[in-house]
Amino acid sequence: MEMIRLRDSKFAKQLTLDLGKLRKTFDRSEIAEQAHISGSQLSNIRAGRRNAPRDVKKTLVQRLWSLPLAFSASRSEFGIPSMMNNPVLQQDLYADEVSQKKEEHERQASEDEADYIIAMDPCQRTPAQSDFLLKHFKDSFEEIGSELKYTYAKMIFAKLSDEEIKELVDEYNQKYGG
Repeated sequence: MEMIRLRDSKFAKQLTLDLGKLRKTFDRSEIAEQAHISGSQLSNIRAGRRNAPRDVKKTLVQRLWSLPLAFSASRSEFGIPSMMNNPVLQQDLYADEVSQKKEEHERQASEDEADYIIAMDPCQRTPAQSDFLLKHFKDSFEEIGSELKYTYAKMIFAKLSDEEIKELVDEYNQKYGG
């Protein structure tokens, strides 16, 4: 069964962020050479004008050693939600902890509000409350996606092959629909 390939716009954005960390143009041309592409092809991939083949994505991820880039690549290859670095925040343990606490607080507040609205008679809900429920459930699916990303990261660090990962994803999709 062939999977529909998603656009690589998130991959391109994350690649741009990761390449932006490099100090010299030489480093970028070296990366392009290792991926067996030209510098202009790398620029086109960064700009989202060209989709990168799987082997090129794999080489770029390995060379840049970027977990967010790996997630973005997996998004387009396997349909797995991606995670992109926030360029505004520092990428350190403290910033991660602060972000995590803030997100957890927001999730709990949303869950409490959703529980209250769910307990209401549906005829008594305001349009804003109905919209809130839809957004809450959308956010819940994103949370599930986050768990999938965590599992995918563990598979990468466990050194599972692309074929093994694809087999697990296909098995899940066949069993549970996806």
